[in-house]
Amino acid sequence: MPRIDISVLERDLLLKGVWESLGAPRCLVTGGYLRDRLLGRATTDLDLVMPGTADEVRGPAQRLAARLDASAHLLGRGENRVWRIDTSGLKVELWPLGTLDLERDIRRRDFSINALMWPLPAGPLDDRVGAVADLENGVLRAVARRNLVEDPVRLVRTARFLAQLPGLELEARTAGWVRSLAPRLRHAPRERLGQELLRLVTAAGAERGLRALLELGLLTRTSPSATSCDPAWLGTNAEAASRLRPTAHPHRAALGIAGDAPALTLLLRAWGSPHADAVAGYAWPRTVRHHAARAARMLDEALSVVDAAAAERRSFIHRAGASFPSVLAVAAALEPGRSWARWWRLWRDRGRELVEPEPLLPGEEVGALLGIPPGPELGRAVDALTRAQVRGEVRTQEGAARWLRRHAPSLTHTVQR
Repeated sequence: MPRIDISVLERDLLLKGVWESLGAPRCLVTGGYLRDRLLGRATTDLDLVMPGTADEVRGPAQRLAARLDASAHLLGRGENRVWRIDTSGLKVELWPLGTLDLERDIRRRDFSINALMWPLPAGPLDDRVGAVADLENGVLRAVARRNLVEDPVRLVRTARFLAQLPGLELEARTAGWVRSLAPRLRHAPRERLGQELLRLVTAAGAERGLRALLELGLLTRTSPSATSCDPAWLGTNAEAASRLRPTAHPHRAALGIAGDAPALTLLLRAWGSPHADAVAGYAWPRTVRHHAARAARMLDEALSVVDAAAAERRSFIHRAGASFPSVLAVAAALEPGRSWARWWRLWRDRGRELVEPEPLLPGEEVGALLGIPPGPELGRAVDALTRAQVRGEVRTQEGAARWLRRHAPSLTHTVQR
Protein backbone atom coordinates (compact mmCIF):
# COMPACT_ATOMS: atom_id res chain seq x y z
CA MET A 1 0.00 0.00 0.00
CA PRO A 2 1.26 3.56 -0.69
CA ARG A 3 2.27 5.90 2.09
CA ILE A 4 -0.77 7.82 3.34
CA ASP A 5 -0.89 11.50 2.37
CA ILE A 6 -2.98 13.32 4.97
CA SER A 7 -2.83 16.56 3.01
CA VAL A 8 -5.60 15.27 0.71
CA LEU A 9 -8.00 16.02 3.56
CA GLU A 10 -6.68 19.53 3.96
CA ARG A 11 -7.37 20.18 0.28
CA ASP A 12 -10.81 18.55 0.24
CA LEU A 13 -13.22 21.20 -1.04
CA LEU A 14 -16.28 19.02 -0.47
CA LEU A 15 -15.57 18.83 3.26
CA LYS A 16 -15.09 22.57 3.47
CA GLY A 17 -18.33 23.22 1.58
CA VAL A 18 -20.37 20.83 3.72
CA TRP A 19 -19.00 22.35 6.93
CA GLU A 20 -19.90 25.86 5.81
CA SER A 21 -23.39 24.72 4.73
CA LEU A 22 -23.95 23.23 8.19
CA GLY A 23 -23.32 26.65 9.68
CA ALA A 24 -19.66 26.03 10.65
CA PRO A 25 -20.46 24.02 13.80
CA ARG A 26 -18.10 21.86 15.78
CA CYS A 27 -18.14 18.49 14.01
CA LEU A 28 -15.86 15.69 12.86
CA VAL A 29 -15.65 13.56 9.74
CA THR A 30 -15.33 9.85 10.44
CA GLY A 31 -15.72 6.44 8.89
CA GLY A 32 -15.40 5.34 5.30
CA TYR A 33 -15.04 8.78 3.73
CA LEU A 34 -11.68 9.34 5.43
CA ARG A 35 -10.54 5.79 4.66
CA ASP A 36 -11.38 6.07 0.98
CA ARG A 37 -9.94 9.53 0.49
CA LEU A 38 -6.68 8.49 2.15
CA LEU A 39 -6.56 5.45 -0.14
CA GLY A 40 -7.19 7.65 -3.19
CA ARG A 41 -10.64 6.17 -3.79
CA ALA A 42 -13.67 8.12 -4.96
CA THR A 43 -16.51 8.15 -2.44
CA THR A 44 -19.95 9.71 -2.09
CA ASP A 45 -20.74 8.62 1.51
CA LEU A 46 -19.94 11.14 4.22
CA ASP A 47 -20.37 10.44 7.96
CA LEU A 48 -20.20 13.31 10.43
CA VAL A 49 -20.24 13.24 14.24
CA MET A 50 -21.63 16.26 16.09
CA PRO A 51 -21.89 16.98 19.83
CA GLY A 52 -25.39 17.10 21.28
CA THR A 53 -28.68 15.30 20.87
CA ALA A 54 -30.63 14.50 17.74
CA ASP A 55 -32.84 17.52 18.39
CA GLU A 56 -29.79 19.80 18.73
CA VAL A 57 -28.38 18.51 15.43
CA ARG A 58 -31.68 19.14 13.64
CA GLY A 59 -30.83 22.75 12.71
CA PRO A 60 -27.48 22.05 11.01
CA ALA A 61 -28.95 19.00 9.28
CA GLN A 62 -31.82 21.01 7.83
CA ARG A 63 -29.48 23.84 6.74
CA LEU A 64 -27.28 21.37 4.85
CA ALA A 65 -30.30 19.67 3.31
CA ALA A 66 -31.63 23.01 2.08
CA ARG A 67 -28.28 23.86 0.51
CA LEU A 68 -28.26 20.45 -1.25
CA ASP A 69 -31.89 20.87 -2.36
CA ALA A 70 -32.83 17.74 -0.42
CA SER A 71 -34.57 16.70 2.82
CA ALA A 72 -33.14 15.62 6.15
CA HIS A 73 -34.66 12.48 7.67
CA LEU A 74 -34.22 11.31 11.27
CA LEU A 75 -33.76 7.53 11.38
CA GLY A 76 -33.25 4.98 14.13
CA ARG A 77 -34.00 5.00 17.84
CA GLY A 78 -32.36 6.09 21.07
CA GLU A 79 -28.62 6.65 20.86
CA ASN A 80 -28.59 5.23 17.34
CA ARG A 81 -30.66 8.03 15.82
CA VAL A 82 -29.04 9.63 12.79
CA TRP A 83 -29.92 12.42 10.38
CA ARG A 84 -29.63 11.29 6.78
CA ILE A 85 -29.53 13.45 3.66
CA ASP A 86 -29.56 11.71 0.27
CA THR A 87 -28.86 13.31 -3.09
CA SER A 88 -27.96 11.80 -6.45
CA GLY A 89 -24.26 12.47 -5.87
CA LEU A 90 -23.82 12.50 -2.09
CA LYS A 91 -25.17 10.71 0.99
CA VAL A 92 -24.55 12.48 4.30
CA GLU A 93 -25.24 11.05 7.76
CA LEU A 94 -25.00 13.26 10.86
CA TRP A 95 -24.56 11.25 14.04
CA PRO A 96 -25.36 13.05 17.32
CA LEU A 97 -22.68 12.18 19.86
CA GLY A 98 -25.21 12.29 22.70
CA THR A 99 -23.78 10.97 25.97
CA LEU A 100 -20.77 9.39 24.28
CA ASP A 101 -17.35 10.96 24.34
CA LEU A 102 -14.99 10.74 21.39
CA GLU A 103 -12.88 8.02 22.98
CA ARG A 104 -15.88 5.73 23.47
CA ASP A 105 -17.18 6.53 19.99
CA ILE A 106 -13.89 5.55 18.37
CA ARG A 107 -13.44 2.41 20.48
CA ARG A 108 -16.89 1.06 19.57
CA ARG A 109 -16.23 1.08 15.78
CA ASP A 110 -15.83 -2.03 13.67
CA PHE A 111 -12.36 -1.79 12.06
CA SER A 112 -9.38 0.39 12.73
CA ILE A 113 -9.51 1.85 9.21
CA ASN A 114 -12.99 3.19 10.02
CA ALA A 115 -11.98 4.69 13.36
CA LEU A 116 -10.22 7.82 12.12
CA MET A 117 -11.59 11.29 12.82
CA TRP A 118 -10.98 14.63 11.14
CA PRO A 119 -12.23 17.77 12.92
CA LEU A 120 -13.65 20.27 10.44
CA PRO A 121 -12.58 22.51 8.91
CA ALA A 122 -8.82 21.72 9.03
CA GLY A 123 -8.01 18.72 11.21
CA PRO A 124 -5.67 17.46 12.56
CA LEU A 125 -6.25 13.75 11.92
CA ASP A 126 -7.26 11.90 15.09
CA ASP A 127 -5.84 8.35 14.98
CA ARG A 128 -6.09 6.55 18.32
CA VAL A 129 -6.11 2.93 17.14
CA GLY A 130 -3.30 2.77 14.58
CA ALA A 131 -5.51 3.18 11.53
CA VAL A 132 -2.96 5.02 9.38
CA ALA A 133 -0.38 2.29 9.99
CA ASP A 134 -2.97 -0.35 9.04
CA LEU A 135 -3.80 1.50 5.83
CA GLU A 136 -0.13 1.80 4.91
CA ASN A 137 0.52 -1.86 5.75
CA GLY A 138 -2.67 -3.12 4.06
CA VAL A 139 -4.20 -4.64 7.20
CA LEU A 140 -7.90 -5.11 7.92
CA ARG A 141 -8.12 -5.31 11.72
CA ALA A 142 -11.10 -5.23 14.06
CA VAL A 143 -10.94 -2.63 16.83
CA ALA A 144 -12.17 -5.15 19.42
CA ARG A 145 -13.85 -8.55 19.53
CA ARG A 146 -16.76 -7.19 21.57
CA ASN A 147 -17.62 -4.81 18.72
CA LEU A 148 -18.18 -7.81 16.46
CA VAL A 149 -20.21 -9.52 19.18
CA GLU A 150 -22.48 -6.51 19.62
CA ASP A 151 -23.19 -6.21 15.87
CA PRO A 152 -22.75 -9.54 14.01
CA VAL A 153 -23.47 -7.87 10.66
CA ARG A 154 -19.91 -6.58 10.93
CA LEU A 155 -18.72 -10.15 10.35
CA VAL A 156 -20.06 -10.00 6.79
CA ARG A 157 -18.65 -6.51 6.42
CA THR A 158 -15.24 -8.15 6.82
CA ALA A 159 -15.75 -10.05 3.56
CA ARG A 160 -17.30 -7.00 1.91
CA PHE A 161 -14.24 -4.86 2.64
CA LEU A 162 -11.97 -7.57 1.24
CA ALA A 163 -14.06 -7.40 -1.97
CA GLN A 164 -13.99 -3.61 -2.16
CA LEU A 165 -10.45 -2.87 -0.95
CA PRO A 166 -8.05 -5.11 -2.89
CA GLY A 167 -4.92 -3.92 -1.08
CA LEU A 168 -6.03 -5.14 2.34
CA GLU A 169 -5.33 -8.48 4.00
CA LEU A 170 -7.30 -9.73 6.98
CA GLU A 171 -5.38 -9.80 10.25
CA ALA A 172 -5.08 -13.35 11.59
CA ARG A 173 -6.56 -12.56 15.02
CA THR A 174 -9.54 -10.79 13.44
CA ALA A 175 -10.07 -13.76 11.12
CA GLY A 176 -10.19 -16.05 14.16
CA TRP A 177 -12.77 -13.83 15.83
CA VAL A 178 -14.94 -13.82 12.72
CA ARG A 179 -14.87 -17.62 12.38
CA SER A 180 -15.72 -18.16 16.04
CA LEU A 181 -18.57 -15.64 15.98
CA ALA A 182 -20.10 -16.76 12.67
CA PRO A 183 -23.00 -18.64 14.38
CA ARG A 184 -24.31 -15.30 15.65
CA LEU A 185 -25.28 -14.38 12.09
CA ARG A 186 -28.34 -16.64 12.31
CA HIS A 187 -29.98 -13.93 14.42
CA ALA A 188 -28.71 -10.87 12.53
CA PRO A 189 -31.24 -8.63 10.74
CA ARG A 190 -31.76 -9.99 7.21
CA GLU A 191 -32.22 -6.50 5.76
CA ARG A 192 -28.81 -5.31 6.94
CA LEU A 193 -27.17 -8.57 5.85
CA GLY A 194 -28.72 -8.06 2.43
CA GLN A 195 -27.18 -4.61 2.12
CA GLU A 196 -23.72 -5.94 2.94
CA LEU A 197 -24.02 -8.94 0.64
CA LEU A 198 -25.28 -6.94 -2.34
CA ARG A 199 -22.39 -4.51 -1.97
CA LEU A 200 -20.02 -7.49 -1.76
CA VAL A 201 -21.21 -9.32 -4.87
CA THR A 202 -21.28 -6.13 -6.98
CA ALA A 203 -17.78 -5.03 -5.92
CA ALA A 204 -14.88 -5.20 -8.36
CA GLY A 205 -13.28 -7.85 -6.15
CA ALA A 206 -16.44 -9.93 -5.69
CA GLU A 207 -14.57 -13.20 -6.23
CA ARG A 208 -12.33 -12.43 -3.27
CA GLY A 209 -15.32 -11.49 -1.14
CA LEU A 210 -17.20 -14.68 -2.01
CA ARG A 211 -14.17 -16.80 -1.17
CA ALA A 212 -13.90 -14.94 2.14
CA LEU A 213 -17.52 -15.88 2.92
CA LEU A 214 -16.50 -19.50 2.40
CA GLU A 215 -13.20 -19.41 4.26
CA LEU A 216 -14.62 -17.53 7.25
CA GLY A 217 -17.65 -19.79 7.60
CA LEU A 218 -20.14 -17.06 6.74
CA LEU A 219 -21.85 -18.45 3.63
CA THR A 220 -24.26 -20.86 5.29
CA ARG A 221 -24.80 -18.55 8.29
CA THR A 222 -26.10 -15.77 6.07
CA SER A 223 -28.42 -17.98 3.99
CA PRO A 224 -32.17 -18.46 4.52
CA SER A 225 -31.61 -22.22 4.92
CA ALA A 226 -28.17 -23.55 5.80
CA THR A 227 -29.13 -27.12 4.90
CA SER A 228 -29.68 -26.16 1.24
CA CYS A 229 -26.31 -24.49 0.73
CA ASP A 230 -23.77 -25.73 -1.79
CA PRO A 231 -20.40 -24.36 -0.66
CA ALA A 232 -18.51 -26.74 -2.94
CA TRP A 233 -20.23 -25.23 -5.99
CA LEU A 234 -19.14 -21.73 -4.99
CA GLY A 235 -15.63 -22.88 -4.26
CA THR A 236 -15.40 -24.23 -7.80
CA ASN A 237 -17.17 -21.36 -9.55
CA ALA A 238 -16.38 -18.18 -7.60
CA GLU A 239 -13.98 -17.19 -10.38
CA ALA A 240 -17.00 -16.36 -12.54
CA ALA A 241 -17.57 -13.28 -10.38
CA SER A 242 -14.41 -11.74 -11.85
CA ARG A 243 -15.94 -12.05 -15.33
CA LEU A 244 -19.18 -10.28 -14.37
CA ARG A 245 -17.55 -6.96 -15.27
CA PRO A 246 -18.18 -5.11 -18.55
CA THR A 247 -14.49 -5.27 -19.50
CA ALA A 248 -14.25 -9.04 -18.88
CA HIS A 249 -17.65 -10.44 -19.83
CA PRO A 250 -17.98 -12.26 -23.17
CA HIS A 251 -21.41 -10.71 -23.88
CA ARG A 252 -21.60 -7.22 -22.42
CA ALA A 253 -25.04 -6.57 -23.92
CA ALA A 254 -26.58 -9.25 -21.70
CA LEU A 255 -24.72 -7.96 -18.67
CA GLY A 256 -25.87 -4.40 -19.35
CA ILE A 257 -29.54 -5.41 -19.46
CA ALA A 258 -29.32 -7.70 -16.43
CA GLY A 259 -27.80 -5.13 -14.05
CA ASP A 260 -26.99 -6.44 -10.55
CA ALA A 261 -28.99 -9.67 -10.85
CA PRO A 262 -26.15 -11.83 -12.29
CA ALA A 263 -23.81 -10.96 -9.41
CA LEU A 264 -26.52 -11.89 -6.90
CA THR A 265 -27.28 -15.08 -8.83
CA LEU A 266 -23.91 -16.58 -7.89
CA LEU A 267 -24.70 -16.12 -4.20
CA LEU A 268 -28.22 -17.54 -4.53
CA ARG A 269 -26.95 -20.56 -6.46
CA ALA A 270 -24.47 -21.21 -3.66
CA TRP A 271 -27.38 -20.94 -1.20
CA GLY A 272 -29.18 -23.74 -3.02
CA SER A 273 -31.28 -21.56 -5.36
CA PRO A 274 -34.00 -20.42 -2.93
CA HIS A 275 -37.25 -19.01 -4.26
CA ALA A 276 -37.49 -15.22 -4.49
CA ASP A 277 -40.00 -15.15 -1.62
CA ALA A 278 -37.53 -16.95 0.65
CA VAL A 279 -35.05 -14.07 0.34
CA ALA A 280 -37.55 -11.20 0.49
CA GLY A 281 -36.29 -10.28 3.96
CA TYR A 282 -32.88 -9.31 2.58
CA ALA A 283 -34.55 -6.22 1.08
CA TRP A 284 -32.88 -6.40 -2.31
CA PRO A 285 -34.69 -4.51 -5.09
CA ARG A 286 -37.69 -6.62 -6.06
CA THR A 287 -36.83 -6.96 -9.76
CA VAL A 288 -33.19 -7.82 -9.03
CA ARG A 289 -34.26 -10.39 -6.44
CA HIS A 290 -36.75 -12.10 -8.76
CA HIS A 291 -34.40 -12.23 -11.75
CA ALA A 292 -31.53 -13.51 -9.62
CA ALA A 293 -33.66 -16.21 -7.97
CA ARG A 294 -35.01 -17.45 -11.31
CA ALA A 295 -31.55 -17.35 -12.89
CA ALA A 296 -30.10 -19.39 -10.02
CA ARG A 297 -32.78 -22.06 -10.44
CA MET A 298 -32.31 -22.24 -14.24
CA LEU A 299 -28.53 -21.87 -14.37
CA ASP A 300 -27.57 -25.55 -14.55
CA GLU A 301 -30.17 -26.16 -17.25
CA ALA A 302 -28.87 -23.22 -19.29
CA LEU A 303 -25.41 -24.78 -19.32
CA SER A 304 -26.87 -28.01 -20.73
CA VAL A 305 -29.23 -26.37 -23.27
CA VAL A 306 -26.86 -23.84 -24.85
CA ASP A 307 -25.71 -26.35 -27.49
CA ALA A 308 -29.09 -28.07 -27.89
CA ALA A 309 -31.45 -27.85 -30.89
CA ALA A 310 -33.09 -24.50 -31.63
CA ALA A 311 -36.45 -25.71 -30.34
CA GLU A 312 -34.94 -26.39 -26.91
CA ARG A 313 -33.28 -23.01 -26.80
CA ARG A 314 -36.50 -21.25 -27.79
CA SER A 315 -38.40 -23.15 -25.11
CA PHE A 316 -35.84 -22.14 -22.50
CA ILE A 317 -36.20 -18.46 -23.41
CA HIS A 318 -39.98 -18.76 -23.07
CA ARG A 319 -39.70 -20.24 -19.58
CA ALA A 320 -36.99 -17.84 -18.43
CA GLY A 321 -38.93 -14.82 -19.61
CA ALA A 322 -37.51 -11.44 -18.68
CA SER A 323 -34.88 -13.21 -16.54
CA PHE A 324 -33.16 -14.68 -19.61
CA PRO A 325 -30.45 -11.95 -19.84
CA SER A 326 -29.54 -12.66 -16.20
CA VAL A 327 -29.34 -16.41 -16.82
CA LEU A 328 -27.21 -16.00 -19.92
CA ALA A 329 -24.94 -13.41 -18.30
CA VAL A 330 -24.09 -15.74 -15.41
CA ALA A 331 -23.85 -18.87 -17.55
CA ALA A 332 -21.50 -17.13 -19.99
CA ALA A 333 -19.32 -16.00 -17.09
CA LEU A 334 -19.16 -19.58 -15.81
CA GLU A 335 -18.29 -21.14 -19.18
CA PRO A 336 -17.27 -18.34 -21.55
CA GLY A 337 -16.18 -20.65 -24.37
CA ARG A 338 -19.68 -21.91 -25.22
CA SER A 339 -22.08 -20.75 -27.98
CA TRP A 340 -23.69 -17.93 -26.04
CA ALA A 341 -23.59 -15.44 -28.93
CA ARG A 342 -25.96 -17.57 -31.00
CA TRP A 343 -28.42 -17.82 -28.12
CA TRP A 344 -28.18 -14.10 -27.42
CA ARG A 345 -28.99 -13.28 -31.05
CA LEU A 346 -32.11 -15.45 -30.77
CA TRP A 347 -33.17 -13.47 -27.70
CA ARG A 348 -32.31 -10.17 -29.33
CA ASP A 349 -34.24 -10.93 -32.53
CA ARG A 350 -37.18 -12.95 -31.22
CA GLY A 351 -37.18 -12.63 -27.45
CA ARG A 352 -40.46 -10.74 -27.17
CA GLU A 353 -42.44 -13.15 -29.35
CA LEU A 354 -40.92 -16.17 -27.61
CA VAL A 355 -41.67 -14.93 -24.10
CA GLU A 356 -45.23 -13.78 -24.90
CA PRO A 357 -46.26 -15.34 -28.21
CA GLU A 358 -49.50 -14.22 -29.83
CA PRO A 359 -52.01 -17.07 -29.23
CA LEU A 360 -52.87 -19.00 -32.38
CA LEU A 361 -56.25 -20.03 -30.94
CA PRO A 362 -58.37 -18.35 -28.25
CA GLY A 363 -58.86 -20.31 -25.06
CA GLU A 364 -62.53 -20.97 -25.63
CA GLU A 365 -61.75 -22.61 -28.99
CA VAL A 366 -59.12 -24.81 -27.35
CA GLY A 367 -61.72 -25.83 -24.77
CA ALA A 368 -64.29 -26.61 -27.45
CA LEU A 369 -61.83 -28.76 -29.40
CA LEU A 370 -60.84 -30.75 -26.30
CA GLY A 371 -64.17 -30.70 -24.50
CA ILE A 372 -62.67 -28.96 -21.46
CA PRO A 373 -64.69 -26.34 -19.52
CA PRO A 374 -63.07 -23.08 -18.37
CA GLY A 375 -60.74 -23.57 -15.42
CA PRO A 376 -57.23 -24.66 -14.45
CA GLU A 377 -57.40 -27.70 -16.73
CA LEU A 378 -58.07 -25.57 -19.75
CA GLY A 379 -55.25 -23.25 -18.72
CA ARG A 380 -52.80 -26.15 -18.71
CA ALA A 381 -53.95 -27.24 -22.15
CA VAL A 382 -53.50 -23.70 -23.48
CA ASP A 383 -50.01 -23.62 -21.95
CA ALA A 384 -49.13 -26.90 -23.68
CA LEU A 385 -50.20 -25.45 -27.02
CA THR A 386 -48.17 -22.32 -26.34
CA ARG A 387 -45.07 -24.40 -25.62
CA ALA A 388 -45.57 -26.27 -28.88
CA GLN A 389 -45.87 -22.93 -30.69
CA VAL A 390 -42.65 -21.67 -29.11
CA ARG A 391 -40.82 -24.85 -30.08
CA GLY A 392 -41.94 -24.38 -33.70
CA GLU A 393 -44.19 -27.45 -33.77
CA VAL A 394 -47.21 -25.33 -34.80
CA ARG A 395 -47.23 -22.08 -36.76
CA THR A 396 -50.80 -21.50 -37.95
CA GLN A 397 -54.33 -21.72 -36.56
CA GLU A 398 -55.01 -24.78 -38.68
CA GLY A 399 -51.81 -26.38 -37.47
CA ALA A 400 -52.74 -25.59 -33.86
CA ALA A 401 -56.13 -27.27 -34.30
CA ARG A 402 -54.51 -30.37 -35.80
CA TRP A 403 -51.94 -30.46 -32.98
CA LEU A 404 -54.70 -30.33 -30.36
CA ARG A 405 -56.67 -33.14 -32.02
CA ARG A 406 -53.52 -35.26 -32.32
CA HIS A 407 -52.56 -34.72 -28.69
CA ALA A 408 -56.07 -34.66 -27.23
CA PRO A 409 -55.74 -38.06 -25.47
CA SER A 410 -52.56 -37.09 -23.62
CA LEU A 411 -53.82 -33.58 -22.84
CA THR A 412 -57.15 -34.74 -21.46
CA HIS A 413 -55.42 -37.59 -19.60
CA THR A 414 -53.08 -35.08 -17.98
CA VAL A 415 -56.03 -32.89 -17.05
CA GLN A 416 -58.06 -35.69 -15.53
CA ARG A 417 -55.31 -37.21 -13.35
